[in-house]
Amino acid sequence: MKLLNINEDRLMKSDIFAVLVSLLTAAFILLPLFLSAKSKDSDNVKGLKIEDSLSFRYLTCTRAAVVYTSHEVGNYSLSIETKDGKEVLYNEYVRAIGKTARVFDFINLEDGAYKVVAKKNGKRMERAFTIKEGELRYSGRVTIDPIFKANGTHAIIELPNEQGKKVFVKVLDSKGEVLYSSVEENEVHKNFEFSKVDAGEYTVLVDIDGDDYHFGYIKE
Repeated sequence: MKLLNINEDRLMKSDIFAVLVSLLTAAFILLPLFLSAKSKDSDNVKGLKIEDSLSFRYLTCTRAAVVYTSHEVGNYSLSIETKDGKEVLYNEYVRAIGKTARVFDFINLEDGAYKVVAKKNGKRMERAFTIKEGELRYSGRVTIDPIFKANGTHAIIELPNEQGKKVFVKVLDSKGEVLYSSVEENEVHKNFEFSKVDAGEYTVLVDIDGDDYHFGYIKE
């Protein structure tokens, strides 16, 4: 079982006339089946599950926005801690759906390493940042989240990657087996086709300098 990236799939050459005749003949026979398949693709989209994400975005030398994206209504906790986790400097519980943002001014923080932590339903996400000489220092973290789209058996991952970061892209099955893996250093646009894989749950993993994004896909 192999998952192919459409961008890298090689197309086989075939006789154009023979193909056209075959397609015209099959069209009248397969039209009802096509309409049925389209309905099933809509059901696949309904079963799509997208994981929450956490971003740390630099605004000025002392201010940053923490953006949490939730795809279903629920409570999550947001805290700012020292890197070793021994001291919690800020903590709140938020109930929301969609994107929620909190803007923080770290002008009063001492120099050192810190992290933003979000917890929801037992899952934990962290984003690290550093204060040096009273200012936020850019640690190379991504400032734009990757975009995941799905339509039937097709799924797309997009990321501008204007800073040329090393981006790891993987597709895993429910057992953790890697079906696809690549390393990108330019703009990312991956188009995946799930029509030839077995029914089940799959995960598209995007790793950008230690920032992990998990996107779920369900093939029924």
